[in-house]
Formats: sequence, structure tokens, C-alpha cells
Amino acid sequence: MTHSRSLAAVGALGLLTVTALTACGTDTDSPTTTTTSAAPIPITYHPCDDLSFDALAQVGFDLEHDRTDRQNPISHGCTFAHIDPGYGATFSARGMTFDSVLADERLVEYNRTTINGRDVSIAEFTGGSNCFATMDIEPGVFQFSVTYSPTSGYPDRYVTTIEQACSEAERILTALAPHLPDRL
Repeated sequence: MTHSRSLAAVGALGLLTVTALTACGTDTDSPTTTTTSAAPIPITYHPCDDLSFDALAQVGFDLEHDRTDRQNPISHGCTFAHIDPGYGATFSARGMTFDSVLADERLVEYNRTTINGRDVSIAEFTGGSNCFATMDIEPGVFQFSVTYSPTSGYPDRYVTTIEQACSEAERILTALAPHLPDRL
């Protein structure tokens, strides 16, 4: 497996961890309730098709990527490897509101900011080794995650801390923001 494929696999693993944790419940003794879920938010933007690969290359991404498409909520993702520093990264257009992302108890917000006129939350995912930069773009959110490796034996070559991951997530989202659509 090549270096870039290894990093892409790390990023994909981080996204799969988030997806798996979303699907799992922990309280088996709670009463069963019937809930009505809101209609899915349709998303037509897909990072694998619509994100500027020239812009990605300019900020250090290997352009070999893996594509994911999920339902409930709708999520179109594209996973890449970043070379210097090394980390796995996933770009996703998600059919969920910015407020619902902020309400996710698994995320601990590091910073709230505005990038290119849009609200952005930079947050640690407590269920794994990821930092998420989530940008509010109607009708859903654009999310960029950086997977860090706290056990890496090469801290000078890889992102190894949550602080590095969140700083990198904000830097990359800032660089790519002018290339993002007005609507997802």
C-alpha cells in the first residue's frame, strides 16, 4: 500500500468511525418510543465531482481519493491524503443543519468563526482522532475532517495532536472556501 493510500485509509477509517458511532446506541433499557424523523435534506453537491482538484493540489493533497455516498442523513464524501504534514482528510456535503451539528454531544467546539462570510464551527470529535471544520452552506453543511495520529512515531511528519488537526482544518477550509458553492 502506498503512503498516500495509507493516509487515505486513515481518513476513511475516521469517517467510518463517525458513521458507526452514529448508528450504535448504548442504552438498551430505555423505553421504546416512536419518533417521526424530518424529511431528508437533499444535497446535490459532491466533493469528488465538484471540489476544485487544482485548489486541493495547491494546499498539499494527493488527488487520489475514495468516494462515499450515504443516506439518512444524506452525505456525499470524498477522502484524500495530505502529504506535508501527513494526515487523512474527508470532505463531505451533508444533509443536516448547522444547528444539528452544533448540538451533537460528541463534538467539543474549539472555535467558532466566520470564513468567507459563512459560519464555521471547528470541533474535536470525542469518539475518535478527528477535528471537524463545519461550514454552514444552505441547505446543509460542508464538513472537512482531519484525522490525526497521536501514536505516530514521526511527529515531525504527521499531524499528531488535536490542536494541530484543528489548526490544519481551519487553514484548509479557509483556503478552499472561495471554491465552495453558494448552495449544496
